[in-house]
Amino acid sequence: MSTPLPGIAEGEALTITDDGTKVRDLMHHGIISCAPDDTVGTVAKVMVDKEIHAVVVMDEQGQAVGVVSQTDMVLARQGRTPDEARAMQARAIMTPGCATCDADMLLSDAVSLMTGRRMHRLVVTENDRPVGVISMTDVVRKIIGE
Repeated sequence: MSTPLPGIAEGEALTITDDGTKVRDLMHHGIISCAPDDTVGTVAKVMVDKEIHAVVVMDEQGQAVGVVSQTDMVLARQGRTPDEARAMQARAIMTPGCATCDADMLLSDAVSLMTGRRMHRLVVTENDRPVGVISMTDVVRKIIGE
């Protein structure tokens, strides 16, 4: 088991300095998605082609209903042949539900939300509709760039 960093209790959110940056200033606009009945092979190809770590699963009404991450892909392969894993549907391996934040949320609050929940990304919404994604990778790029 890992040991929490000194000064950060298990499940406690990390807070970054608020410089006024909003999620919309850093997010990736647009959603790269799949349907719940798309195969894992199809979803994997999208991830590789787009050089992303996760795909949002969208239902027929355009609502985000889950996320398929690289970790989900690895776990899908356990105990299965490559062909069996590729033939599975996204709905069978996705993490159901989506953690979201509003595009106008302060970036510092979004980071606190992600760290508190031990998540790597949030689906960004405007008027309760998915419009983009913010990830810890985006935050790291901002920090390194400053």
